[in-house]
Amino acid sequence: MTESELYPSVRDLFEKRGYKVNAEVKDCDITAVKGDEFIVVELKKNLSVTLLSQGLKRLRTGADVYIAVPKPKNYSFKKFRDVFSVIKKLELGLIFVSIRGNHSFAEIVFKPQTFKPTAINSLKRKEVLNEIDGRTIDTNTGGVTGQKIVTAYTEKCIHIACILDIYGDLSPKEIREKGGSDNTYNILKMNVYGWFHKVSRGIYGITTDGRKGLLEYPELEKYYTELLLSEKK
Repeated sequence: MTESELYPSVRDLFEKRGYKVNAEVKDCDITAVKGDEFIVVELKKNLSVTLLSQGLKRLRTGADVYIAVPKPKNYSFKKFRDVFSVIKKLELGLIFVSIRGNHSFAEIVFKPQTFKPTAINSLKRKEVLNEIDGRTIDTNTGGVTGQKIVTAYTEKCIHIACILDIYGDLSPKEIREKGGSDNTYNILKMNVYGWFHKVSRGIYGITTDGRKGLLEYPELEKYYTELLLSEKK
């Protein structure tokens, strides 16, 4: 497929709406004019940063700018919702072209809109900052998939497991006194990873799975073990 194959359908889309359409005008792939309305359309085989960049350049003409690409296979709004959000924030419109031989056609997905600043989600902001505050050392690698992610909650569990491994069975209060999390009791009670067990009323210990679990996080296990041993002296 070539970009020129997109042209007839986009041209027809605007001509049917009463616009005068021209191709290749001063670096603009398509222009469409009707009265005071002035539209520029940039054509590309794929959605790309290059296409978005070209669209932004055409905004300098004062036109309403659209980018036009072939309609993706297996298209769904849910799958492209975030992409649409980016395009809208750049104040560009979007046109999909369905290539079907003599029956090809173009459709306006959405028109250019004035940019609206992103509303800050205070809850999301708080969640991210709390997660950052809950981490001591960063053992994760950005951009990876299929690997365990050490969260602030995981780190709290590791800290508690190290305390129990070094000091033996303790109560939640005693664990907190040795540096454990403020929500130690809930962590022990929920026991998400199966690392802890109730020894007796109000007393908890570390399980075999807990000791194995520590081996999966050697950097954090070393950090907390050395910290606890230095405080124990």
